[in-house]
Amino acid sequence: MAGPQDVVAQVEDALAAAARCSTDETTQNYEALAQELQDLGEMARLSCEAHIDYRSLVRKLRAGDALSSDEMATLRLLIVGDADYYVKYDEEFGRCKSELAKIVAEIEQLKQSELSADALMHLSVLCREADSLLVLAQHYLDSRDRVRRFEASTKGTIDRDSARTLATIVEGMVAQSQ
Repeated sequence: MAGPQDVVAQVEDALAAAARCSTDETTQNYEALAQELQDLGEMARLSCEAHIDYRSLVRKLRAGDALSSDEMATLRLLIVGDADYYVKYDEEFGRCKSELAKIVAEIEQLKQSELSADALMHLSVLCREADSLLVLAQHYLDSRDRVRRFEASTKGTIDRDSARTLATIVEGMVAQSQ
């Protein structure tokens, strides 16, 4: 399992790739940055999971035992921790909505003009830009909904069936990452 030094080395590699993108804007540099960030994200996730004692948490859930506040925080981190962090950046969602509104306004303007080859190419590009923004917006909304469902299902005491389901989810997540 990756240790803290490995994570720091991966961070340094990602930052070096980002610096290369700033000084030399090439497809290869951006592809390398994308790969470095993907590797870093995976390493961070796996390292996080390695720090968590999920076995005792699963045992308590399967037994129907009440969870302490720390154990609930750990469960939350495992189930919706990624979504929690994503939802905290709701200004990014606002930016997506604003950019989408601008694109829709441009499409509305194009609708009023003659659809020449140039206008059709412009429309095609606007649709691709909107699509990439919609992916971000949908991810935000999915994350927000996951957090809300988790909060609703863990409000108060967790019933035995829900606890078993959560135990199965945690086991599946850990097994999938190993």
